[in-house]
Amino acid sequence: MKEAGARFMDDARDIIDRTVLVKLVSCEGIEFTGIESDGPFFCRVKAVDEAGIWVENRKFMTVELKDSSGRNVPKKDRIPERHTVNILLPWRSIQTIVMFEDEDIDSLEIEEETLGSDGQAGRIGFIS
Repeated sequence: MKEAGARFMDDARDIIDRTVLVKLVSCEGIEFTGIESDGPFFCRVKAVDEAGIWVENRKFMTVELKDSSGRNVPKKDRIPERHTVNILLPWRSIQTIVMFEDEDIDSLEIEEETLGSDGQAGRIGFIS
C-alpha cells in the first residue's frame, strides 16, 4: 500500500530531474570526467536511455592548449574554463541508484555534495 504523499517509481524515467545517490561498479574509463571513485555520490539526473543515465556536472573544467593560431599555450598562461555538461553513466558501470521516495531530497541542503558543486580540483561532489 502506497503512503500518502510518497513518490513511488513506476519507470526508470521517474528519476529524471531528481537528485539521486549513485554507486558505481567501477569508474574505470570515466575518470577524465572528474569521477575518481566508485562513490556513492549525489547527482542530478538529466536523462535516462538504453545506454544509461545522463547526469549533470556544473563544474566541468577545460583549458585551451593551443591558441587561435595553433601555437601551444604555455602552462602558466592557461586559463581554466568552467562548463555545465551532461555525463553518461553506462548501465554496466552502475551498481546501485538510490531514489528517496518518502523524503524530498531535491529540497534538502545537499547543494555542496552534488556532482560538480564542491569546487575542489579533481573532485566533483563526492560524499564519504
